[in-house]
Amino acid sequence: MDEALQARQFTLDDRDALLAFLGRVYANDPRRSDREFWEWHYLKNPYTDSNNLPIWIALHGEKVVGHLAAIEAEIKVGDETHKTIWILDLIIDENYRRRGIAKELVGLAEDFRPIRLGINTHEQKSPELLEACGWKIVASIPRYTRVLFPGNAFISGSGPKAFVRNAANALYSFRRQGVANLRPSDGEIRRIERFDEAADRLWARSSATRNCIAVRRSEFLNWQYFEQPNKKFNVLGLFSDDQLRGYVVLYFRAADEQGVIEKAAISDIFFDDETTADDLINAAVELAIEKRVGRVVTDLLNKAAEDALLSNGFFKTKSPLLLMVKSGVAENIVLDPNEWFVTRGDSDTTIFETPNLYI
Repeated sequence: MDEALQARQFTLDDRDALLAFLGRVYANDPRRSDREFWEWHYLKNPYTDSNNLPIWIALHGEKVVGHLAAIEAEIKVGDETHKTIWILDLIIDENYRRRGIAKELVGLAEDFRPIRLGINTHEQKSPELLEACGWKIVASIPRYTRVLFPGNAFISGSGPKAFVRNAANALYSFRRQGVANLRPSDGEIRRIERFDEAADRLWARSSATRNCIAVRRSEFLNWQYFEQPNKKFNVLGLFSDDQLRGYVVLYFRAADEQGVIEKAAISDIFFDDETTADDLINAAVELAIEKRVGRVVTDLLNKAAEDALLSNGFFKTKSPLLLMVKSGVAENIVLDPNEWFVTRGDSDTTIFETPNLYI
């Protein structure tokens, strides 16, 4: 890195300068530089120490010209739990690129925790950089899609387009009724308005069967899915005898001017066994049908959950998401894709979805 540049860990005294930088480099996405959103994301995370944030900046004088931000989490590897970071955002001012800044920032982040994680795409250019720094691509995280109302999924607009959209929806709705999965749920599906000790007991029971998974404690889940500004997630739980056996988190995009919801995403799912996974996916699809959502998508790496998606009419598509790891512990586990349980919400990739204020 050039001698005129400095890279170091962020402090709260840098907040205004960093937000100004984010406002410049993400001019088309003002939410990234919104103070309320930023403070929720980096200061209110239950794992966060505000005096030791996993954020690093590059400076030219007093001007921020680069930024690497991560969120803290815990990961269960085998029988042990480790602190980790998910690298979420790495961006350099276009006038300062190819000067070694990104590599310097990655190096600082690597010293923070023994296990470092990231979900990246080739379009971001970061996989090549991380591989050069010794990171490994563990897997391409599979993407699954189910089309419910193709008109709503693929045709927007009013007038003649609305007629075509409604016709496509009606035809596909007729076809769907013939293959609907009408089996009863093994238990009772309820809406969850807040995670509590029932979720912690589910984690304690069911995490033992997973070798490599981000820790799912109620405090962290509430921060992620119930406390995010200007967002609403729908959470469904499967209960048997008042015991929570699993949950699924859905995010519905805001409706357009015609009242059409083009897409929903399954952000997270956790369950005790394959039957529960199947029932939760079925419940998620039924809720999406009620809202006449065009299609439901998710990114997920876990055989039992993937089997449940396939049995509920989802199909696998090419995914741009790469799970990347650099670990100083248990490489035999963390570098094996068959050991992982990863969902769309684990690395916080859902936070940059467009706010759905009125869903």
